Amino acid sequence: MQYSVPQFINVEDKVVGPFTGKQALFLIIGFGVLLISFTFFRLSFFIIIAIPTILLTLAFAFWRPKGFTVSRWIANIINFYTTPHLYVWRREPDSRMFKRTQRKQAPKEIQATKVSKNRIKELSWLLDTSTSVSMPYEAKARPEEKI
Repeated sequence: MQYSVPQFINVEDKVVGPFTGKQALFLIIGFGVLLISFTFFRLSFFIIIAIPTILLTLAFAFWRPKGFTVSRWIANIINFYTTPHLYVWRREPDSRMFKRTQRKQAPKEIQATKVSKNRIKELSWLLDTSTSVSMPYEAKARPEEKI
């Protein structure tokens, strides 16, 4: 039996005309603040209140910086500053932690040498059976530390 799978689950439903429920709520709150301030204050003070109110209402309703709403940004900022943080210090590696190695100079002319089939079989058997190969000039990531 086949079921229909929702395709756009991250898109909010339009509730009031072209606006989602949150957008409509922000617009109603902004309009209410403007209506109350227009009713109780003089025109000059109303204009001083109206400009930031309109900007905040439009920002909360429509602006989505980096895909998040402004209310989500404010909630994240408050959450960041009110929760404790864990800072982990990691020691920087210094030159005493690693063995110093010298690279061998490669010969200027590399002579082609023939390798027998028995030697190739021995090498393949060594690679297949051994789990680790210790190199004489290999630097360890961290030496044994005694604290």
